[in-house]
Formats: sequence, C-alpha cells, structure tokens
Amino acid sequence: MNTQNTTTATATSTPAPAPVPAPAHPHGVANQEHLDEIANARAVAKAALDPAFAAALAGVAFDTTLPGQINSLADATEKAIGQLTGDRPGGKAMTAEQVAARNALVAVIAPIQTAARRQFTGTQAAWREAYFIGGHIAHGSLHFAATAAKAIRDRLAPGPNNTPPVDVLPGIGAPQIAALSNTIAEFAGDIDAADAQANQNIATHNLIVANIAQLANLRRQVQLAAEQAYPWRTPGVAATRQAFLLPPGRPLPG
Repeated sequence: MNTQNTTTATATSTPAPAPVPAPAHPHGVANQEHLDEIANARAVAKAALDPAFAAALAGVAFDTTLPGQINSLADATEKAIGQLTGDRPGGKAMTAEQVAARNALVAVIAPIQTAARRQFTGTQAAWREAYFIGGHIAHGSLHFAATAAKAIRDRLAPGPNNTPPVDVLPGIGAPQIAALSNTIAEFAGDIDAADAQANQNIATHNLIVANIAQLANLRRQVQLAAEQAYPWRTPGVAATRQAFLLPPGRPLPG
C-alpha cells in the first residue's frame, strides 16, 4: 500500500489531535463602535464643560475632573488607533516584500490544502481546519500565512527522534514538505518582522479595547450626574438632556 495516500491514524493507533484553529488577530480595530464611543464621550464631556450647566451639576456634587479625563483618554485612544499597522481596515498596506513572502507561502500551502480536502471527508471533514482551509490565507497578512505554514509543516514533518508525523496526505511527501520548510526559511526575516508587528498590533488593540471600556464608564458617570441634575420629568430640560446624550422622555437605562 502507498503510505502517501493514507492517514497515519488507524483503528488501533492514537487519533490525530484536534485541528489547529486559525490564530486570533484583530480585524478592523478602528471599528465603528469604538469611534462612536469616542465621539459620544467627547460630546458628553463638552456638555459638562458648558458654563450654562455648571450650577446644576455643582448642586449634585459633580466631579469636575471627569471631562478632562475623558478628553485625555479619547486623545490617547485616537493616537493608538492611528498607530496600528498591517493589511487590514484602519492600517497601512503590506509592503511589497511582505506581499511577495505571503504569496510564496500560499503557493506551497495550496497543494497541501487540496490534499487535505481529499484526505479528510465525511465525518473527518472538520480536520480540514488544521490546514486553514477556508481561512482566506491568500488575502490575509503575512503573519497569518506564516502561522498557517508553520502549523501545517509541524503536522506533516516527522517529530523528534523521527517519530511519525501527525498526518500523511495523498501526494504530499518529502519534496513538498521540504519546499514548505524552505519557503518559511527563505522569508524568515520578513516573517519575523510581520510577527513582531502583529504582536504589537495585538497589544495596541488590547489597549484600545481597555480605553474604550474606561471611556464608556467615565461618560456614564457624567451622564448619571446630569440625570440627577436634570430629571426627565422636569419641564423644559429635554434639550439639556439631549446635550448629555440622555433620552429626553425617560431615565437613563441601566
């Protein structure tokens, strides 16, 4: 029997481990919800700084440092969003070198993915995920393509002390595995740089998410003070409530 046309798993052997999921990576970090929160927080801070509302807010012991906190945090968050890079909405396009490296990896991965489609059918179709099938590698970042390439190589290459690989795919042997390994090595410098940038993007993304949550909390503190200063049942306060983004005909939810 040609072992290149069978999987290493048999009725008596240990089944292959669960598929390797696609790596998490932020998409469109400057999403509309984030931008809306920044805009809303700034609007509420602006209202709180309006001298026309100062006396009423003072009457409910309003923390006058809140507008400044909001504006400073909004500035920092907008700066973080502007610093994001990468081939995604809100970021810079990949360099020509990164595109070339990604395309080279895609070229050697694609036949392996086809073999995985042949190998894993029926009840084993879910194992195709380990080969990032449907992951849009050809249109993603170099970091994503390199992550997929390394994970696929590790499933097909022999393990320590020449232990059998996790999978054996039809038509995929030593030459194809070597081509994949060589391509990873050829573009190692570009891949390392892309990985470093991806890690920085993730850190920046996490900072933005944390800042947005804090902005929402500060905004709500201002709104609750305005809610107390200008209860919705009080005649003539609808426009003031709207300035603080409060519903004019009902209390602030939550």
